Amino acid sequence: MPVGWYIEDYVCHAIKFVKEQLPIIAFLFDRGFGTWGVIHKLRELKVPYLIFWKKQGNWYKEHFDELEDGGYKIIHRENKYNGDKTNYKVNSDFVLIKQLEYDGKKLDWIFATNLKLKKATSYVKLYKKRWGIETIYRVTDKIRIYTTSTNCVIRYFLFMFTCFVYNIWRLFQMFLGEGFTLANHKTNMIVFMAKHGMIYPKHYDKFEMVANELFNS
Repeated sequence: MPVGWYIEDYVCHAIKFVKEQLPIIAFLFDRGFGTWGVIHKLRELKVPYLIFWKKQGNWYKEHFDELEDGGYKIIHRENKYNGDKTNYKVNSDFVLIKQLEYDGKKLDWIFATNLKLKKATSYVKLYKKRWGIETIYRVTDKIRIYTTSTNCVIRYFLFMFTCFVYNIWRLFQMFLGEGFTLANHKTNMIVFMAKHGMIYPKHYDKFEMVANELFNS
């Protein structure tokens, strides 16, 4: 984030850019973005949002006590946000879902949202779409070329190269199935590039000679 920026300002800047590039169903945020300042900016931009809210304070407990497992309740809350030397009144709906069984687990969920969905599972199912982001980060970390360089151009290039390799893998996976893992991709790419003369390992000739002596003896 740029120095001196508040998280809600960065969210606002990013959303304005994304809206110009893509059609939007909803903006999904994890608990790190659960602030009234973020809600204020989202409402100003008039965009659909779903924020996984932190369990802070006691405001939600009495509502959970009224619910049965799998049940949900929508309540309206108001608060204040101090930004740009101005106090703003901010409000949002909150969806409270008690011990909903999903993917074999029972969990409580709290979402700040302006979406009107028909079932509790619809909110959870929609939110879980952002977990694909976590998967991408985990996979790209395995691909990432590590560097200690402080040159922003070098670091940006390596990041873009990582994204390129990830997308190539996902492209092949569409044709070869989920069993085509990242490890498969790496091995196959090396074999393919060597087979077509695109790469040639520096020590391969000597390696082959030593290997033949060892395994033929």
